Amino acid sequence: MSSAQAVRDLLLSGAIEQLGRIPGASNDTRLVTVADGDAVLRAVYKPTAGERPLHDFPLGSLAGREVACSVLAAHCPFVEVPPTVLREDLPSGPGSLQAYVESAGDPEDLVTVFAPDAVPAGWAPVLRAVTAEDEEVVVAHGLTPALRGLALFDVITNNADRKASHALHGHYHPAPGVEPLLFGIDNGLSFHVRPKLRTILWGFAEEPLTAGERDALGALLAAQDELAAALAPVIAAAEIDALFERIAGLLVHGRMPGVPHTRTPIPWPPL
Repeated sequence: MSSAQAVRDLLLSGAIEQLGRIPGASNDTRLVTVADGDAVLRAVYKPTAGERPLHDFPLGSLAGREVACSVLAAHCPFVEVPPTVLREDLPSGPGSLQAYVESAGDPEDLVTVFAPDAVPAGWAPVLRAVTAEDEEVVVAHGLTPALRGLALFDVITNNADRKASHALHGHYHPAPGVEPLLFGIDNGLSFHVRPKLRTILWGFAEEPLTAGERDALGALLAAQDELAAALAPVIAAAEIDALFERIAGLLVHGRMPGVPHTRTPIPWPPL
């Protein structure tokens, strides 16, 4: 499997074997293998029936939002989201299947907890906290292009839950000589029509868009009809309209949004 499309095809048609539940997830989340002959891939299966009710997202809609993020990311050169599909013929009913990212270890410039006076130059402090041992700490993240691309993607998808653990450094199909990448996973709380952005990556707030980012966002608008048709099976028409309104708004303002002061801007837990 040398391409994302080959992985997507395997996810859509391969035989499923369940390996077990993934602990710590707020919704029913299972690790499975997907196989077709010699092609075998590990994947994350999230049954729609196992979604926990939320007050602001319709019950049963999170799997489609996961897929929508993967569809959109395929048109965004600045971000990586593992191939994700919807399937009806799964062991516990319909749900999403996402290629499992094998961690290559977190790079030192991702998200880290520091003592207040130990945040390195070139890092962005995001929040202050107090540990159970009554020690003050600062959570900060690096300012790498990969993290910035993920932050931009979260702005346009209106991601309400970008925890540090939802940014994984690794591969979904490791191959010799291929460098690990930063992937955005657990994207189900996205595409709400109202402002919901909650993220640990606020260090890019209010920064001007680069020329490359403006070009990439402009290309998304140029492909609006094609993208809308691809997204229509998995998210609502009003949510698709809101997506393109956010993209257009970003281009008009020319910068990343600032931290909101009228709602909670950080997910819980943040890490």
